[in-house]
Amino acid sequence: MHPTDAILVEKCMNGHRDAFSEIVERYQHRIYFMALTRMRDRFEAEDLAQETFIQAYRKLASYDPRRSFRNWLFTICTNLGKNRLRSRARRREVHKPNPEIKPDPRQNPEYCRIDLMTALYKIPGKLRVPLFLKHVEGFSYKEISAVMKIGTSAAKMRVKRGRDQLVQHLSEQEIDSARDTPQSEKI
Repeated sequence: MHPTDAILVEKCMNGHRDAFSEIVERYQHRIYFMALTRMRDRFEAEDLAQETFIQAYRKLASYDPRRSFRNWLFTICTNLGKNRLRSRARRREVHKPNPEIKPDPRQNPEYCRIDLMTALYKIPGKLRVPLFLKHVEGFSYKEISAVMKIGTSAAKMRVKRGRDQLVQHLSEQEIDSARDTPQSEKI
């Protein structure tokens, strides 16, 4: 049986570093994908995920065990990502889309997933992040509102708007792809 997050945190607080390694192993992929929805670039996402775990380790003493550890960790990731984007905006950095995210559907069998990511990145971050938390991570609206520091009704609205925009972008991709497909392949 796997120890709960609370038990692992308690072990960390008592000096067992292996317990934090288990926390990292448990959440590394989920935090990375959260960071990827925020940063749009694989390398920046890896860096943000690593920074999230470093910050969590440093601030472990401030964690309230009566609350969800998962939510606390995702809140750290969300806030660090938000701070990075603000800093980038202050420096007037322009994000250049990753050229890896433009597959040829006839050559890449995973093009649907990548098209989904491309469409997801067309959605503003304030809608993309709650959509990810709801439909990928399974967070409740209450948990999303806590992580993003917004009201529950705002969380519901952002998920709905994000979903609507995602559907719109996917529909546009489908129309564009149908136009690009030669007539002989459509039959």
